[in-house]
Amino acid sequence: MQVVSSALKEKLIHITNTISNVCDLEWILSRDQQPIPLFRNRISLVDLYCGCGGMSLGVKEALRVNNYSLDIKLALDIDKEALNVYKRNFSVDDEIALNADIKKFVSRNIGKPFNAIESSLRERYKNVDLLVAGPPCQGHSNLNNHTRRDDPRNNLYLNAIRFVEILMPKVAIIENVSTVIHDKDRVVDKARLALEKVGYKIYSLIIDTSDFGLAQTRKRHLQIALLNTDISINLSNYLMVQPLPLSHYIGDLINEHKYKKGIFFVPSKTKEINKSRINYLFKNNLYDLPDHVRPDCHKTKDHSYKSCYGRMHWSKPAQTITSGFGSVGQGRYIHPLQKRVITPHEAARIQGFPDFFDFSSVNLRGDLHTMIANAVPPKIVAIIIASLFNDKLFKNGKG
Repeated sequence: MQVVSSALKEKLIHITNTISNVCDLEWILSRDQQPIPLFRNRISLVDLYCGCGGMSLGVKEALRVNNYSLDIKLALDIDKEALNVYKRNFSVDDEIALNADIKKFVSRNIGKPFNAIESSLRERYKNVDLLVAGPPCQGHSNLNNHTRRDDPRNNLYLNAIRFVEILMPKVAIIENVSTVIHDKDRVVDKARLALEKVGYKIYSLIIDTSDFGLAQTRKRHLQIALLNTDISINLSNYLMVQPLPLSHYIGDLINEHKYKKGIFFVPSKTKEINKSRINYLFKNNLYDLPDHVRPDCHKTKDHSYKSCYGRMHWSKPAQTITSGFGSVGQGRYIHPLQKRVITPHEAARIQGFPDFFDFSSVNLRGDLHTMIANAVPPKIVAIIIASLFNDKLFKNGKG
């Protein structure tokens, strides 16, 4: 069966809801956002490298289900297009959502006295409850063959830690690729030692998003810092018995590109040579392209890019979504049932973005692909916040 029937969809929603009531399948398939009352209790947030807002969205939903409101104090990113999407979805203006380089606000002088700008920053945001950050991860990625582990972007991680040191939020969550732990400059270890010195209890986790109900095998490193508390991080209540297949998340979108217009709903165009490769996969019922059909740069090599020019599996989670999801040569992004790559809408679903999240302000396909792929799946942050609510960490939220 090519599409997920209504009855099956209801069954799947029930299964996921019995495991987790935050950023679940029903929420992801929602076209309309749940009304959010102005709850008396509020949690204030600073979101660094915020992108289009994956982490903020996860925080917002976790707060909503616990009858708390989100009060965004600062959202910072250098990507103007992603920040425009953020402003549109969280109804914040240029005073809160700043299009700027983090290095203009903080140094990397962890453990050293604050400079004048840092002192001013502390005064403005000193009572913030929560800080989240997803520093650019390309320098740590295994896909980066040139400067891996020794990339200037890797130290952007330390800018986020300096922000934590300055503001001293109750909770800080720093997300990155799992391979960040192998960074040449040991940024994760430096961060842990610095934050422990100022009173934080640190949890360092590597998780696979498919273990928590997303149809994507995306391994991420999380450094979670809790200020002056003995609370432990326990995400076991959100684990799935088995990964959900891709079909559960994009089954109802299979023909959407035929009747909806706009770059969000339509797949990237494919060159004729790559169309022939896609045809070969379907004709021979294959998911991996044999070497003799690959371009010369991929032939007879002991490479680790078997997934390139690959077809996705309908009954398995997708591989990690990258900004190359519109190209057959950059990963396993050929639709399982149709001779095309996945659409941005399908990629957003795989990342865990709900249908009500608005990407309509984006005009360029490259910008759209990048912001979707670089986003932190909302559910990953949501389950952390939800687990902290279970442990009553935020019981004294501000009114």
